[in-house]
Parts: sequence; C-alpha cells; structure tokens
Amino acid sequence: MDRDWELKALCRTEDPEIWFSKKTWPRAKKLCLDECMVREECLEATLARESQTAATMRAGIMAGLTGAQRAKLAKSRRGPAVKRPEPEKPKVGRQLAPCGTKSAYERHRRKREPIDQACRDANSRSAVAYRATGSTKVFSVL
Repeated sequence: MDRDWELKALCRTEDPEIWFSKKTWPRAKKLCLDECMVREECLEATLARESQTAATMRAGIMAGLTGAQRAKLAKSRRGPAVKRPEPEKPKVGRQLAPCGTKSAYERHRRKREPIDQACRDANSRSAVAYRATGSTKVFSVL
C-alpha cells in the first residue's frame, strides 16, 4: 500500500497529545474533518490497521473519528454476520425399543403416537404374564 499520503497529513505537525486526550478531542476532530487533505486515505489505513482489534481497544482520534465510531463503521462495512449451520451431532444413548414390545407401547403412549397392533399385543401379553406371576420380571427357562 502506498503511504506517500502520510507526508501530507496535518497530524504530522501537531502535538500527538491532542489525538489521545479527551480534553482536546474537539480540536483534533476539527483539524481532521475540516482541514486535513488526506482524511479518506487516513481512514482507510486506520480501518485496515485496526481490522483485528477489539472495539474496546481502539483509542484516540484518527481520521476524525473516535475508537467507538471507527469500530461501528468497520462493523457496518463488514455486513451482517453469517451464521454457519452447526453439523448434526450423532445421536447417542439407548436405541429405541422396537415395535412389538411393551416398551415401544409405553413410548407410543408417552409421545402420543399412534399405537400399532404389534405393540398392543405385546402390552396384552405383558399384562397376562403379570396377572399370572405377579411380577414384571422375565424368567428364563433352564
């Protein structure tokens, strides 16, 4: 980038303190906005230099703007932030009980899903086994 414009900048002949003291900011702004011939070049160079700087870290008057004003201008030039879709996370946890089981019947009821005949039959078998044995445990045959 060509920096010859810096030799024509009005700020080169002024006391550096006026750009960073809040008491003298009105004078600094007046010099930049009304009298400096290279304000546009200064603004572009400042925004490029501060592109990776946090808004709270921008200090002083540069190109006639405060740090907060430069941050706002830079943000408006970038445009709206593009939200990237998050990749789908693989489902973890237990597998759903297959239809035709008491657990699937209970899931259908809990989620208010339609209950298929296989799940109804499994629920009936479970109820019959409970009435016969008095337990919900499954006994294995040895």
